[in-house]
Amino acid sequence: MQDRILNKARELMFQTGVKHVTMDELANQLGISKKTIYHYFKDKDALVCSVVENELTNHELFCNQSVMAADNAVHEIFLLMSVIQEMFNRMNPLALFEIEKYYPDAYEKIKNHKDQYIFSMISTNLEKGITEGLYRKDVDVNILSKYRLETSLIPFNIQVFHPSKFDMLKVNLQIIEHFVYGVATLEGHKLMDNYKLNQSVAQL
Repeated sequence: MQDRILNKARELMFQTGVKHVTMDELANQLGISKKTIYHYFKDKDALVCSVVENELTNHELFCNQSVMAADNAVHEIFLLMSVIQEMFNRMNPLALFEIEKYYPDAYEKIKNHKDQYIFSMISTNLEKGITEGLYRKDVDVNILSKYRLETSLIPFNIQVFHPSKFDMLKVNLQIIEHFVYGVATLEGHKLMDNYKLNQSVAQL
């Protein structure tokens, strides 16, 4: 039952936004009483935290799978872009903004995930790319990892890219591509161009 509640809560929050999902609505959608929900989650804050924890766990799983399946550092980034695309396809663009504003405990989990797991993944990818000759040797891994880490949240800043005016998925992918082309060697550029071309052909 706990997993059922969690999955439905995540579905509703990603569809309509986190703030607008009430315990009453969740109970009605599941055909259970609010008392049953409160048996597993003491309040909405706890429920949002659990949804975030579950999503971060899944995100790590998908990212790790992409890393294992990648042929090289550039391919790894390209595969991760597909993970991001899938995430955006099922997520309300205001969800992260609402979590940051109204659910500080849940947002702290996201921040820790970003500062630890994502930072490590970026650093490892840069080091790998340099070793493979696909990224420039003069890249400062620590500086560029921190830079990429901070730019990862820019698409969610509605003061800069409001969802009514920008496609947040497109913004995110453009920023990632800009970063890759910025650190890549000519060989890395060619690989990225080929991956994009093959994807375009596959989508025809």
